[in-house]
Amino acid sequence: MLALSHLCLAAVPTIPIAPDVHMPLVGIGTWLYNSTVAQGAVSTALSLGYRHIDTALGYDNQVGVGKAIAAGISGLGIQRSDLFVVSKIPGGLSSADTASNLSLALEQLFPKDPSAYVDLMLVHFPATWSGVGGKALRQAEWVGLEAFAKAGKAKAIGISHYCKKHLDDVMEVATIKPAVNQVQYHVGMGTAGGNATDDLEYMRAKGVTFESFSPLCGPCDPPDNHELLNGSLVTSIGAKHNKSGAQVSLKWQVQQGIPVIPKSSNPMHIAENLDLFSWTLSDEEMKALTAATKPPVAGEPGPAGAPVSGDCDVE
Repeated sequence: MLALSHLCLAAVPTIPIAPDVHMPLVGIGTWLYNSTVAQGAVSTALSLGYRHIDTALGYDNQVGVGKAIAAGISGLGIQRSDLFVVSKIPGGLSSADTASNLSLALEQLFPKDPSAYVDLMLVHFPATWSGVGGKALRQAEWVGLEAFAKAGKAKAIGISHYCKKHLDDVMEVATIKPAVNQVQYHVGMGTAGGNATDDLEYMRAKGVTFESFSPLCGPCDPPDNHELLNGSLVTSIGAKHNKSGAQVSLKWQVQQGIPVIPKSSNPMHIAENLDLFSWTLSDEEMKALTAATKPPVAGEPGPAGAPVSGDCDVE
């Protein structure tokens, strides 16, 4: 295995998601990490060149993430403007609860900073994690999110786990278009279309950036949770490029312009997950990965890993 110092990390491309807002194609994910582990993972990622950090109020780790950001700014000489920080608030909130959750998320990440902002704030789910919500609450929450953005607290706003019908509800009242829909997507889920991909083509047609969480199928049941790390398809392709199976799985997405937020607390894996831009998959390799039928879509996880109903079953 290569030492960290021998990894050649090319600059991470960005894509526009809103006016004057550009998202790096790779970020560090923090789902299921407590504050201590998240702080360590984000600190390592920042030292290796990551600038895109993904967390959520529901992850209960934003205090640690905030400490890592502060340490990166003070110790590594990183400017706040160099970072792309993403947070999420729960779905199914009233207007008042939306405002209080947004304030709490910002305070946890940037304590006692009156000028604090996030680069992207998402509504984490189209309802509560138990499925309680509906159109009226989705619209009220979106209006609250817009007020947050217009106050300069978020450069862009968006959604997560939303399907076509959920986006349509928001678009009825939106004066700011959702910039991003963050959903589960990975090799094995095929091409766009259907509930499994949360309406990729529809989102793109509406100008909403499709972003992948769990790009290596972390929530998949064994043995599917290792298919995109050491399965025969991804490792055979990786061998041709001197890359790991995980790198091939992630490259398949970023080569399509889909941002990914893989999670790891292992420094070598964190570095490998960023090393996606000095090489290219062939058309034949891309087609083979797109045609893969495993691993299938995993059961949708809640913040603590408890399964919830499928995204598109939510009213």
